[in-house]
Amino acid sequence: AGGMATVYLARDLKHERQVAIKVLRPELAAVIGAERFLSEIKTTANLQHPHILSLFDSGQIEGTVFYVMPFVDGESLRDRLAREKQLPIADAVRIATEVADALQYAHEHGVIHRDIKPENILLHGGHALVADFGIALAASKTGGTRMTETGMSLGTPQYMSPEQAMGERELDARTDVYALGCATYEMLTGEPPFTGPTAQAIVARVLTEAPRSLSLERKSIPPHVEVAVNTALEKLPSDRFPSAAAFAAALESPQANAPGTHNRMPARATGVSRVRTMMPLLLTTAAVVAALTFGITRWLTHRGAATGEQIAHVSVALPEGYEVGAALLRPIAISHDGSRLAYVGFKDGKTQIFARGLDESQAKPLEGTAGGSGPFFSPDGEWIGFFAESKLKKIAVSGAAVQVLADAPFHRGGSWGSDGFIYFAPTNVGSIWRVPEGGGAASEFTHVNSSAGEISHRWPHHISGTSTLLFAVWTGPGDDEHDIATQSTGTPEHHVLVKGGDAPQYAVTPARLMYTRRGQLLTVPWQPSQQQLGRAVPVVADEAIDDLVGNEGPGNYAVADRGTLTYLAGRQSVGLRKLVWVSRSGTLTPVPLPERPYENVAISPDGGRAIVQIREGITGLWIYDFGRGTLTPLRTGAGSSQAPLWTFDGSHVIYRGTRQGTRNLYWIRVDGSGEEERLTTKPGVVQSPTSVSSDGRTLLFDESGPDEPGGAGTWVLPLDGDRIARRLYPRPVSGQDGQLSPDGKAVAYQASVSSRFEIFVAPFSGSGERRLVSTDGGIEPLWSRDGRELFFQNGTKLMVVAVTPGATFSASTPHLGYEGRFLPTINGNTSFGITKDGARFLRIQPVDAGLAITHIELVINWFAELTKRGAATAH
Repeated sequence: AGGMATVYLARDLKHERQVAIKVLRPELAAVIGAERFLSEIKTTANLQHPHILSLFDSGQIEGTVFYVMPFVDGESLRDRLAREKQLPIADAVRIATEVADALQYAHEHGVIHRDIKPENILLHGGHALVADFGIALAASKTGGTRMTETGMSLGTPQYMSPEQAMGERELDARTDVYALGCATYEMLTGEPPFTGPTAQAIVARVLTEAPRSLSLERKSIPPHVEVAVNTALEKLPSDRFPSAAAFAAALESPQANAPGTHNRMPARATGVSRVRTMMPLLLTTAAVVAALTFGITRWLTHRGAATGEQIAHVSVALPEGYEVGAALLRPIAISHDGSRLAYVGFKDGKTQIFARGLDESQAKPLEGTAGGSGPFFSPDGEWIGFFAESKLKKIAVSGAAVQVLADAPFHRGGSWGSDGFIYFAPTNVGSIWRVPEGGGAASEFTHVNSSAGEISHRWPHHISGTSTLLFAVWTGPGDDEHDIATQSTGTPEHHVLVKGGDAPQYAVTPARLMYTRRGQLLTVPWQPSQQQLGRAVPVVADEAIDDLVGNEGPGNYAVADRGTLTYLAGRQSVGLRKLVWVSRSGTLTPVPLPERPYENVAISPDGGRAIVQIREGITGLWIYDFGRGTLTPLRTGAGSSQAPLWTFDGSHVIYRGTRQGTRNLYWIRVDGSGEEERLTTKPGVVQSPTSVSSDGRTLLFDESGPDEPGGAGTWVLPLDGDRIARRLYPRPVSGQDGQLSPDGKAVAYQASVSSRFEIFVAPFSGSGERRLVSTDGGIEPLWSRDGRELFFQNGTKLMVVAVTPGATFSASTPHLGYEGRFLPTINGNTSFGITKDGARFLRIQPVDAGLAITHIELVINWFAELTKRGAATAH
């Protein structure tokens, strides 16, 4: 049995002889069509040659398609190779020349084999017989496109020519020459020139690597034989022998002529170095490599009408069980030359950065990047910058040790400039900074113009080979809350280039500015010296790039200098979630509310209501009454309201309000009897409430900003008296999501330790030793109402710690409460609540079809497609 058919030994009763009957696989017959296949296969019946296995008969019975060939009482070349591994050089050359003779005859009659391999070379009396002539051609001509759609392939990866691997339909004699070169290589060395653990890995090497030296594998191989085989294995058809006869002549005689490289030994380029020297070829083959090495779900190729360039759309899959993580913080990147991808992988509630070259068979997780986000490449593609543990870091693609470059408490993107600096937005309120790529002091590069309504600068993109930095300017919540600006080195001010645009990037060739607006990726011709733009047009026809959070996101796309585009496909349902009750045993009960972009919930002290945070345009707060089943908006001030928290008596809700460029604390009466009141006024920081004391007098909150290089600090605000905030624990102790115990004696919080967050408990008084509670990471602590249990998240697990009452804190080892996929906090405070009796948890559950993104889209030569649509020069 093989990929296309099953072979049976049978007896021809009419002629009293043994024959071999090949029965086409039913699914292949269904795709191709029996009549069409049988009509096409007749072209091979007239091939009469001493080294070609002839075709006796063909037909169908009730949809079963078969063809009949002579029975060869011998073995296949594959059988002999399995037994002997390497053949004597004279035998290998003789078999190769006999096969070449058969191929030359067939080619002269207009028939290309397309599937030369040891299994299709039979040995009878020591001489070669080539089987299945024209079978692959018949399958290709009658059903090639539909076969590809069903996942069936024509050809065998170890023997596919590059053009065949790329899906070219019009193949000539030189593709058979390549395959015979592979078979000859295997006869001489014992294995094909390109091997790998998967078909995808093999094809990736076919497209990007040079074969290992024959003479190094086997010193006795004559130089002219090595040159002949290497010439047959050239990537480009024009560099191979023009015919099978020429290959045979070169194998037999040192004086035979060969095109291109026949008088030199080929350079032994491998891996990345080979990619660097083959970039023009890879710009058209990268989609094929990515599709075959990443896992393909959609692959469309065509040529641009105006440019003649190959256009390819590829949907590439992440490894099994992984999805794209940290979607709000630019989770994908492509190297400047388009040869490598980096992305944030998410699994079991944890993130890690992966890197993958188009010449590699699988993605590689980078050790030391746990919890990382926002990857970006160095100009040479050998380093990746990223953010983790409130720091800007870098790591070599090879996996070398991580180097910390600067503090970044809450980042909004980074870009590695060609000028030797890394540009980054260290907070979500502030300017763009830069730091030398080798390390050193960071310095402010842009300056926020607060008089013009600017709140922060984010998503920097340094244009290769220039002194120009692109970035987004955030002007506050609204329909068009971002502008695009530029600033050059040496100039003190920036210039607003686009009103209502976000997440800018630049394709050096073909000189196009790209940016997002309301979930769509747009492009417009532009040079960095220009101050004005023409009319922007969509980059990808009929597809939107959804940034998952409306207008406040990174766009989730990346573009190489030469224009290769990668992005996350838009979905209407992205961000939809549902509220559910979860019992201690993990049983889920849906809350009777429609699916919406819920983000945080908190249960009222009396247990009858919940405050729900919903992001729909501007983030707002809603009160859900469990008994009445009503969901009512809380009328806060203009701007986003986030991170809600009940006061202990349930009369007020405390929250973070974004108001005219500040992110301070506010509260408002739940009954709607008054206006919101501002609790803090500190500028240039982000503050989020986390817990209130049981007497209602003390508020804990997180604060991040320039004065908190460790990420966030826990602060205390008296709700009566002077309302002067103070830091709970002195620096350098940092932590966030501080939760006061019901008795007011202890605070549970999360803090970064060795590349991950852990849960600690420390005395609220500030005196005494903090205790490590978690054992394998944790976030989002929450006390039970009676203070006898402490809960926290660890990936997809809810962990439970039993607390023993007493003068000093005493707790058990954490144990598993339940496990499931629920939305973690995005505000820095706990995202779930627990009932008064401790029996159920109110959680936010992602709608899997919408939130989970398991594929990355890749477009080769998107500009050619733009030209084809007639949109490239729109102004």
